[in-house]
Amino acid sequence: METWGNWTFSNENEDLLAKVLNKFASDQCSLDTPKKVLLSSFAASSKTVQVEILSSSSDDSDIDGDFNAVQTYFPKLSTDISNGEPKSTTVVVEDLQLQSACTSVTLRNFNDESSFLPSQPQLEDPHENTIKKIVEILNAGDYDEEELFLVLQTELRNRKDVLEIIGDVWPEIVTDRARHGFCEALVKTDVRPQIICEHIYLPWFETRESNLTGFVESLSKLIVHFSEYACKFFLVKLLIDRESILVKHLNWLVNIMQSLDQQHWCILLNEYIHYCDGLDQYQIPVLLHLVNNCQQILNNGDAEHLIGLCRNAAYKHSTNRDFGLLLVSVIRAIDLNKFLPEMTTICEQLKGVSKFMIMKALKDTK
Repeated sequence: METWGNWTFSNENEDLLAKVLNKFASDQCSLDTPKKVLLSSFAASSKTVQVEILSSSSDDSDIDGDFNAVQTYFPKLSTDISNGEPKSTTVVVEDLQLQSACTSVTLRNFNDESSFLPSQPQLEDPHENTIKKIVEILNAGDYDEEELFLVLQTELRNRKDVLEIIGDVWPEIVTDRARHGFCEALVKTDVRPQIICEHIYLPWFETRESNLTGFVESLSKLIVHFSEYACKFFLVKLLIDRESILVKHLNWLVNIMQSLDQQHWCILLNEYIHYCDGLDQYQIPVLLHLVNNCQQILNNGDAEHLIGLCRNAAYKHSTNRDFGLLLVSVIRAIDLNKFLPEMTTICEQLKGVSKFMIMKALKDTK
């Protein structure tokens, strides 16, 4: 064994160390570990690196594989020459600044976060956690309404975009009871009626047409909080579509409106009339329901518009019993003294049973 300063090398490892330094000095080694970076800096820090290899084998393929065998050894700090003759392997390293090299490597590697610093864990999205909490509460069945309200209120305050919250929560709700609970919580947090109707109840109606029991029950309970908007915009939209399931089941409309007074039925009638350019068959039962539930004399404007629709459709529906029933309801809901000439003209265009029904209604009302 020979001792150079504080480092000790065996003759056996000296050749391998020379190969390692030579390879690092020529940038032929992949610097994939901090220790290899350190040895590379040693080779680069010397003014002269001269390696003479007198060996029968020139195969360097084992250097990377045997790297761990010499990774704790460092080159000599001075040249060792015996009798002026080089050894079989001579390593000349001049002015190697070990401390400086170690310091520079340490600083460089601390700056290289990919080498030393552990990968930072991705932060969880607080909004995602809150949405999961809301969905879990709703789908739990017997949930705490106050807890749901507080969680939703906090999320609304933090995110300030209720449409994003609805978009995240609504597809995850699995029962009608949970859907109603979500609607109720939105109402309590003073979400605008337009948002509740257009982004909650309308999708609910469109996707659950085969079973609207939950929809009807929920809307009938909450409609009192946005009754005017529902009558002027939302329900009208559902009634003007001839394919709407609500048109086919008008008794559901009665259930939805059961908590509202006659004034709201008149508002709904007024809005519906203005959507009617003519009077198709599917519109006659709708108007009949609306007029019957008003149960009071229509204002002159609504009455005039409604009578105009009936007059224009009289010839088309002259033998239609449903049209005759609608006219009877109209006669009872208007100021007949003001509109008697118009109703008489309509009656003259009717035929069969409808004509006798109207004549009797006119006579009884006088």
